[in-house]
Amino acid sequence: MDKKYPGLPMRFAHTGVTQYAPENSLEAFKKAAELGCEGIELDINLSGDGEIVITHNDNMGYMTFDKHHEALRDLTVEQIKRFDIPYRNALKFKYPPYPWTEAAGGTRCPVPENHPESRVTHLITMPEFDAWLATVDYDLTVEVEFKACGMCDRMDEILAESPNVSRYILFSGNFDVLEEMQAHYREKGKPAGLRLGANIRFINERTMDFVRRSDLYEVGLNDGAFTKEDVDMLAGLGVKVFSNLGDYPEWWARLAPYGVTGFKTNYPDAYTEWWAETQS
Repeated sequence: MDKKYPGLPMRFAHTGVTQYAPENSLEAFKKAAELGCEGIELDINLSGDGEIVITHNDNMGYMTFDKHHEALRDLTVEQIKRFDIPYRNALKFKYPPYPWTEAAGGTRCPVPENHPESRVTHLITMPEFDAWLATVDYDLTVEVEFKACGMCDRMDEILAESPNVSRYILFSGNFDVLEEMQAHYREKGKPAGLRLGANIRFINERTMDFVRRSDLYEVGLNDGAFTKEDVDMLAGLGVKVFSNLGDYPEWWARLAPYGVTGFKTNYPDAYTEWWAETQS
């Protein structure tokens, strides 16, 4: 990647760099750090024996492409880690087909059955990710998306042993989870340096009520669903804006003028190449 990139808006590799490895895999996260992304976004769920596992869905069907269907909460973490996660069906397009929409942002591009790609990887736990993050030698920010309730206590235990607390932003797009998270940290207090976020997607009466009564570092908003005036309004409340995907050049061109702090992208390579072209 172009080392002259100014660092704002921050490039958050959405579930890692998924052109190189399956989403939410350690290999995809390592690629994001290798490319110099300012941030990573990852998803977490809970195993049956109470460990936080990095994966989007609460069952194995999604990442094993329907070869296995067990629910994570019916499995121990050691059982979960034994499932093979194939590279072949997990890679996304290298570049977004334009025009692009958020709905298509998660589309996977399966490699044909006769392709020689045979590598597999395995799901990892949050403590394993945290141990890797401690080896990253620059200020890599990590958005951790809670996909379900009931994980705050275990996350606190992990953070109590972590050297990376100030690198994390804990958030969710589920309002039940967000309310639980806010209540939990109001009662127990946040570890020093920890930040909270909320993927509210749109600005409306309900979401702004939540923002005004919550402890938030940032909110996620959908591409095309907000203006520079909205970013300025939220800044007045002490809240930064992160854009949800919007992986197309017309939206990329608005991010910096709008004052967006960061954005989640499935295409950090393509974005950075586009950015470099705009500077020439």
